[in-house]
Amino acid sequence: MAPHPPCPSDGTDERLCARDVFQALRQACPAESVLVEESPSNLPDLHAAWAIEYPDSFYAFASGALGWGTPANVGIALGERDTGRNRPVVAVIGDGSLQYSIQSIWTAAQHRLPVLFVVLRNGEYAILKSFAVLEETPGVQGPDLPGLDIVSLAAGYGCAAARPTTPDAITAEITAAMQRQGPTVSEIPIDPAIPPLL
Repeated sequence: MAPHPPCPSDGTDERLCARDVFQALRQACPAESVLVEESPSNLPDLHAAWAIEYPDSFYAFASGALGWGTPANVGIALGERDTGRNRPVVAVIGDGSLQYSIQSIWTAAQHRLPVLFVVLRNGEYAILKSFAVLEETPGVQGPDLPGLDIVSLAAGYGCAAARPTTPDAITAEITAAMQRQGPTVSEIPIDPAIPPLL
């Protein structure tokens, strides 16, 4: 997949593009951070913004195993604590992917893991819409996710939570998250886009 085309600039949608989020994220996170990725519709933009420069610092799923990223982030953070490496652990999770195993953030809270979950909120299972285009199956039911309040859900599970909407706010929230002794969930609204699969 190629990176997404430019974001709309007609003033009708003020949400950030995924690549803008990733650039702010990469600039704000320490260089040695471990990145866990489960945002399949935004993967090209993530790789464009966040080069993998350290060994054992990038984890991603294979073969469509949706739902693994959130618990994997918790497990990797436990491993970082147990080995004494204590590198920051950052997950980039789509709002759809988060729904498969959201209870994992409770485990992070119970263990007071200083882990960051960046949840891209496009209000849909965008990758499923991409597959629908590829497979020429319009009108598939269920890929939209209206009405989720991930900040409230995260707070209910015991996590610090925020909804930054600008690059500066993202930077400030990440800086604060890196100082916490527990998990942070940042829900970031992004422009919905259906990336081509070919």
